[in-house]
Amino acid sequence: MITMHADSVPFLRPGVQEILEKAVKSPVVATARHKDGLHAFETLERSREEVAKYLGCDHTELAFVSSVSEANTWVLTGTRFQGGASPDHILLSPLEHVSVINAATALRDSHGMKVSFLMLDKNGQVDLRDLEKNWPDGKVLVSVQRANPETGHLQPIDQIGALVKSRGGIFHTDFTASQGWEEPNFSGRPLDLISVSSTAIGGPAGIAVLGIRRGIRMVPLIFGGAQEEGRRGGTVPVFLAQSMAGAVHHGVRHLVREREKLVTMDTLLVDEVHTKFPMVHMVGDKSVRRPGILNLLVPGADGQALLSLMEREKVVVGTGSSCSSQSLKVSHVLTALGYSPRQGQGSVVLSLGWWNDPSEIAAWSRAFDRGIQGLRKLGGVGMPLH
Repeated sequence: MITMHADSVPFLRPGVQEILEKAVKSPVVATARHKDGLHAFETLERSREEVAKYLGCDHTELAFVSSVSEANTWVLTGTRFQGGASPDHILLSPLEHVSVINAATALRDSHGMKVSFLMLDKNGQVDLRDLEKNWPDGKVLVSVQRANPETGHLQPIDQIGALVKSRGGIFHTDFTASQGWEEPNFSGRPLDLISVSSTAIGGPAGIAVLGIRRGIRMVPLIFGGAQEEGRRGGTVPVFLAQSMAGAVHHGVRHLVREREKLVTMDTLLVDEVHTKFPMVHMVGDKSVRRPGILNLLVPGADGQALLSLMEREKVVVGTGSSCSSQSLKVSHVLTALGYSPRQGQGSVVLSLGWWNDPSEIAAWSRAFDRGIQGLRKLGGVGMPLH
């Protein structure tokens, strides 16, 4: 089975399975005040330090959470300004993950929070001039992801963050879809909060991290005891933290080589699409797209049907983000970029990662061609997009 979809990573990074199996045999919690508990605490803190090095921050500036969705929800609901004041206004990119959009919508509906979506320029990036011109009054929280997992669109978070900071706002980014392509560099960027995934770097599901700049106050989303310096209640699964740290360690050591391989595979894929599938439309210009994420719009096709046909050829691709793929609705990301429901219905998402090899491009091309031919027999495929 060839996996070209980030939500179907076929295996953990080398060595992580062994860490996971060994660590899970010791279920002692890190808050227990006996010998085994202290050992678990030391293991947890070593893991925290390893992940902090990856983020580029101090180990006290991160909290372990269960998922990036939890981290994003926590940011929207728990971020406080100096003096403990809640934001007056939340600004979001319309391309954000549904966890961010849904949390903001819930705050708007239940608490009357002002929520606005940022304007995008013709390339699908946040329009900085519009943001500067229309900066709202009051305390402003801004959330913009670094890379979009459905299209690869990169956002200029350094420039956005600098603008937000100059206006006294607080800036958060969901860095998940850029992991495996670049390091977070939390301390070197004008960021206040950053969400980072374990699975995106080749670690286990069930754990993620929220980086919290020193001085930013967070009201707990989950109340409990003194875990995570009182910011997030509940027992931290040491075996998952240790496994995530192992994945991070391997990922950092191989980032340069994997980045080069991603560029090679991305070039091969783009050339293959242009040469063999000229009727297919590629979303996003290369200058604003993260290599390794391609969204292809097949005229007249049903993306879900095409996905199923390709799986018969033992090639796994996607049709949208993990939290919306079961809804069978046209992606809000494509809608925000100006595509019609008819165009978005034929979306096929390719997400390449460290687990892929350039030799798999030919197998993908054959499966894609057979899938299109199968749908063509039903009629419609190949009609112009409009």
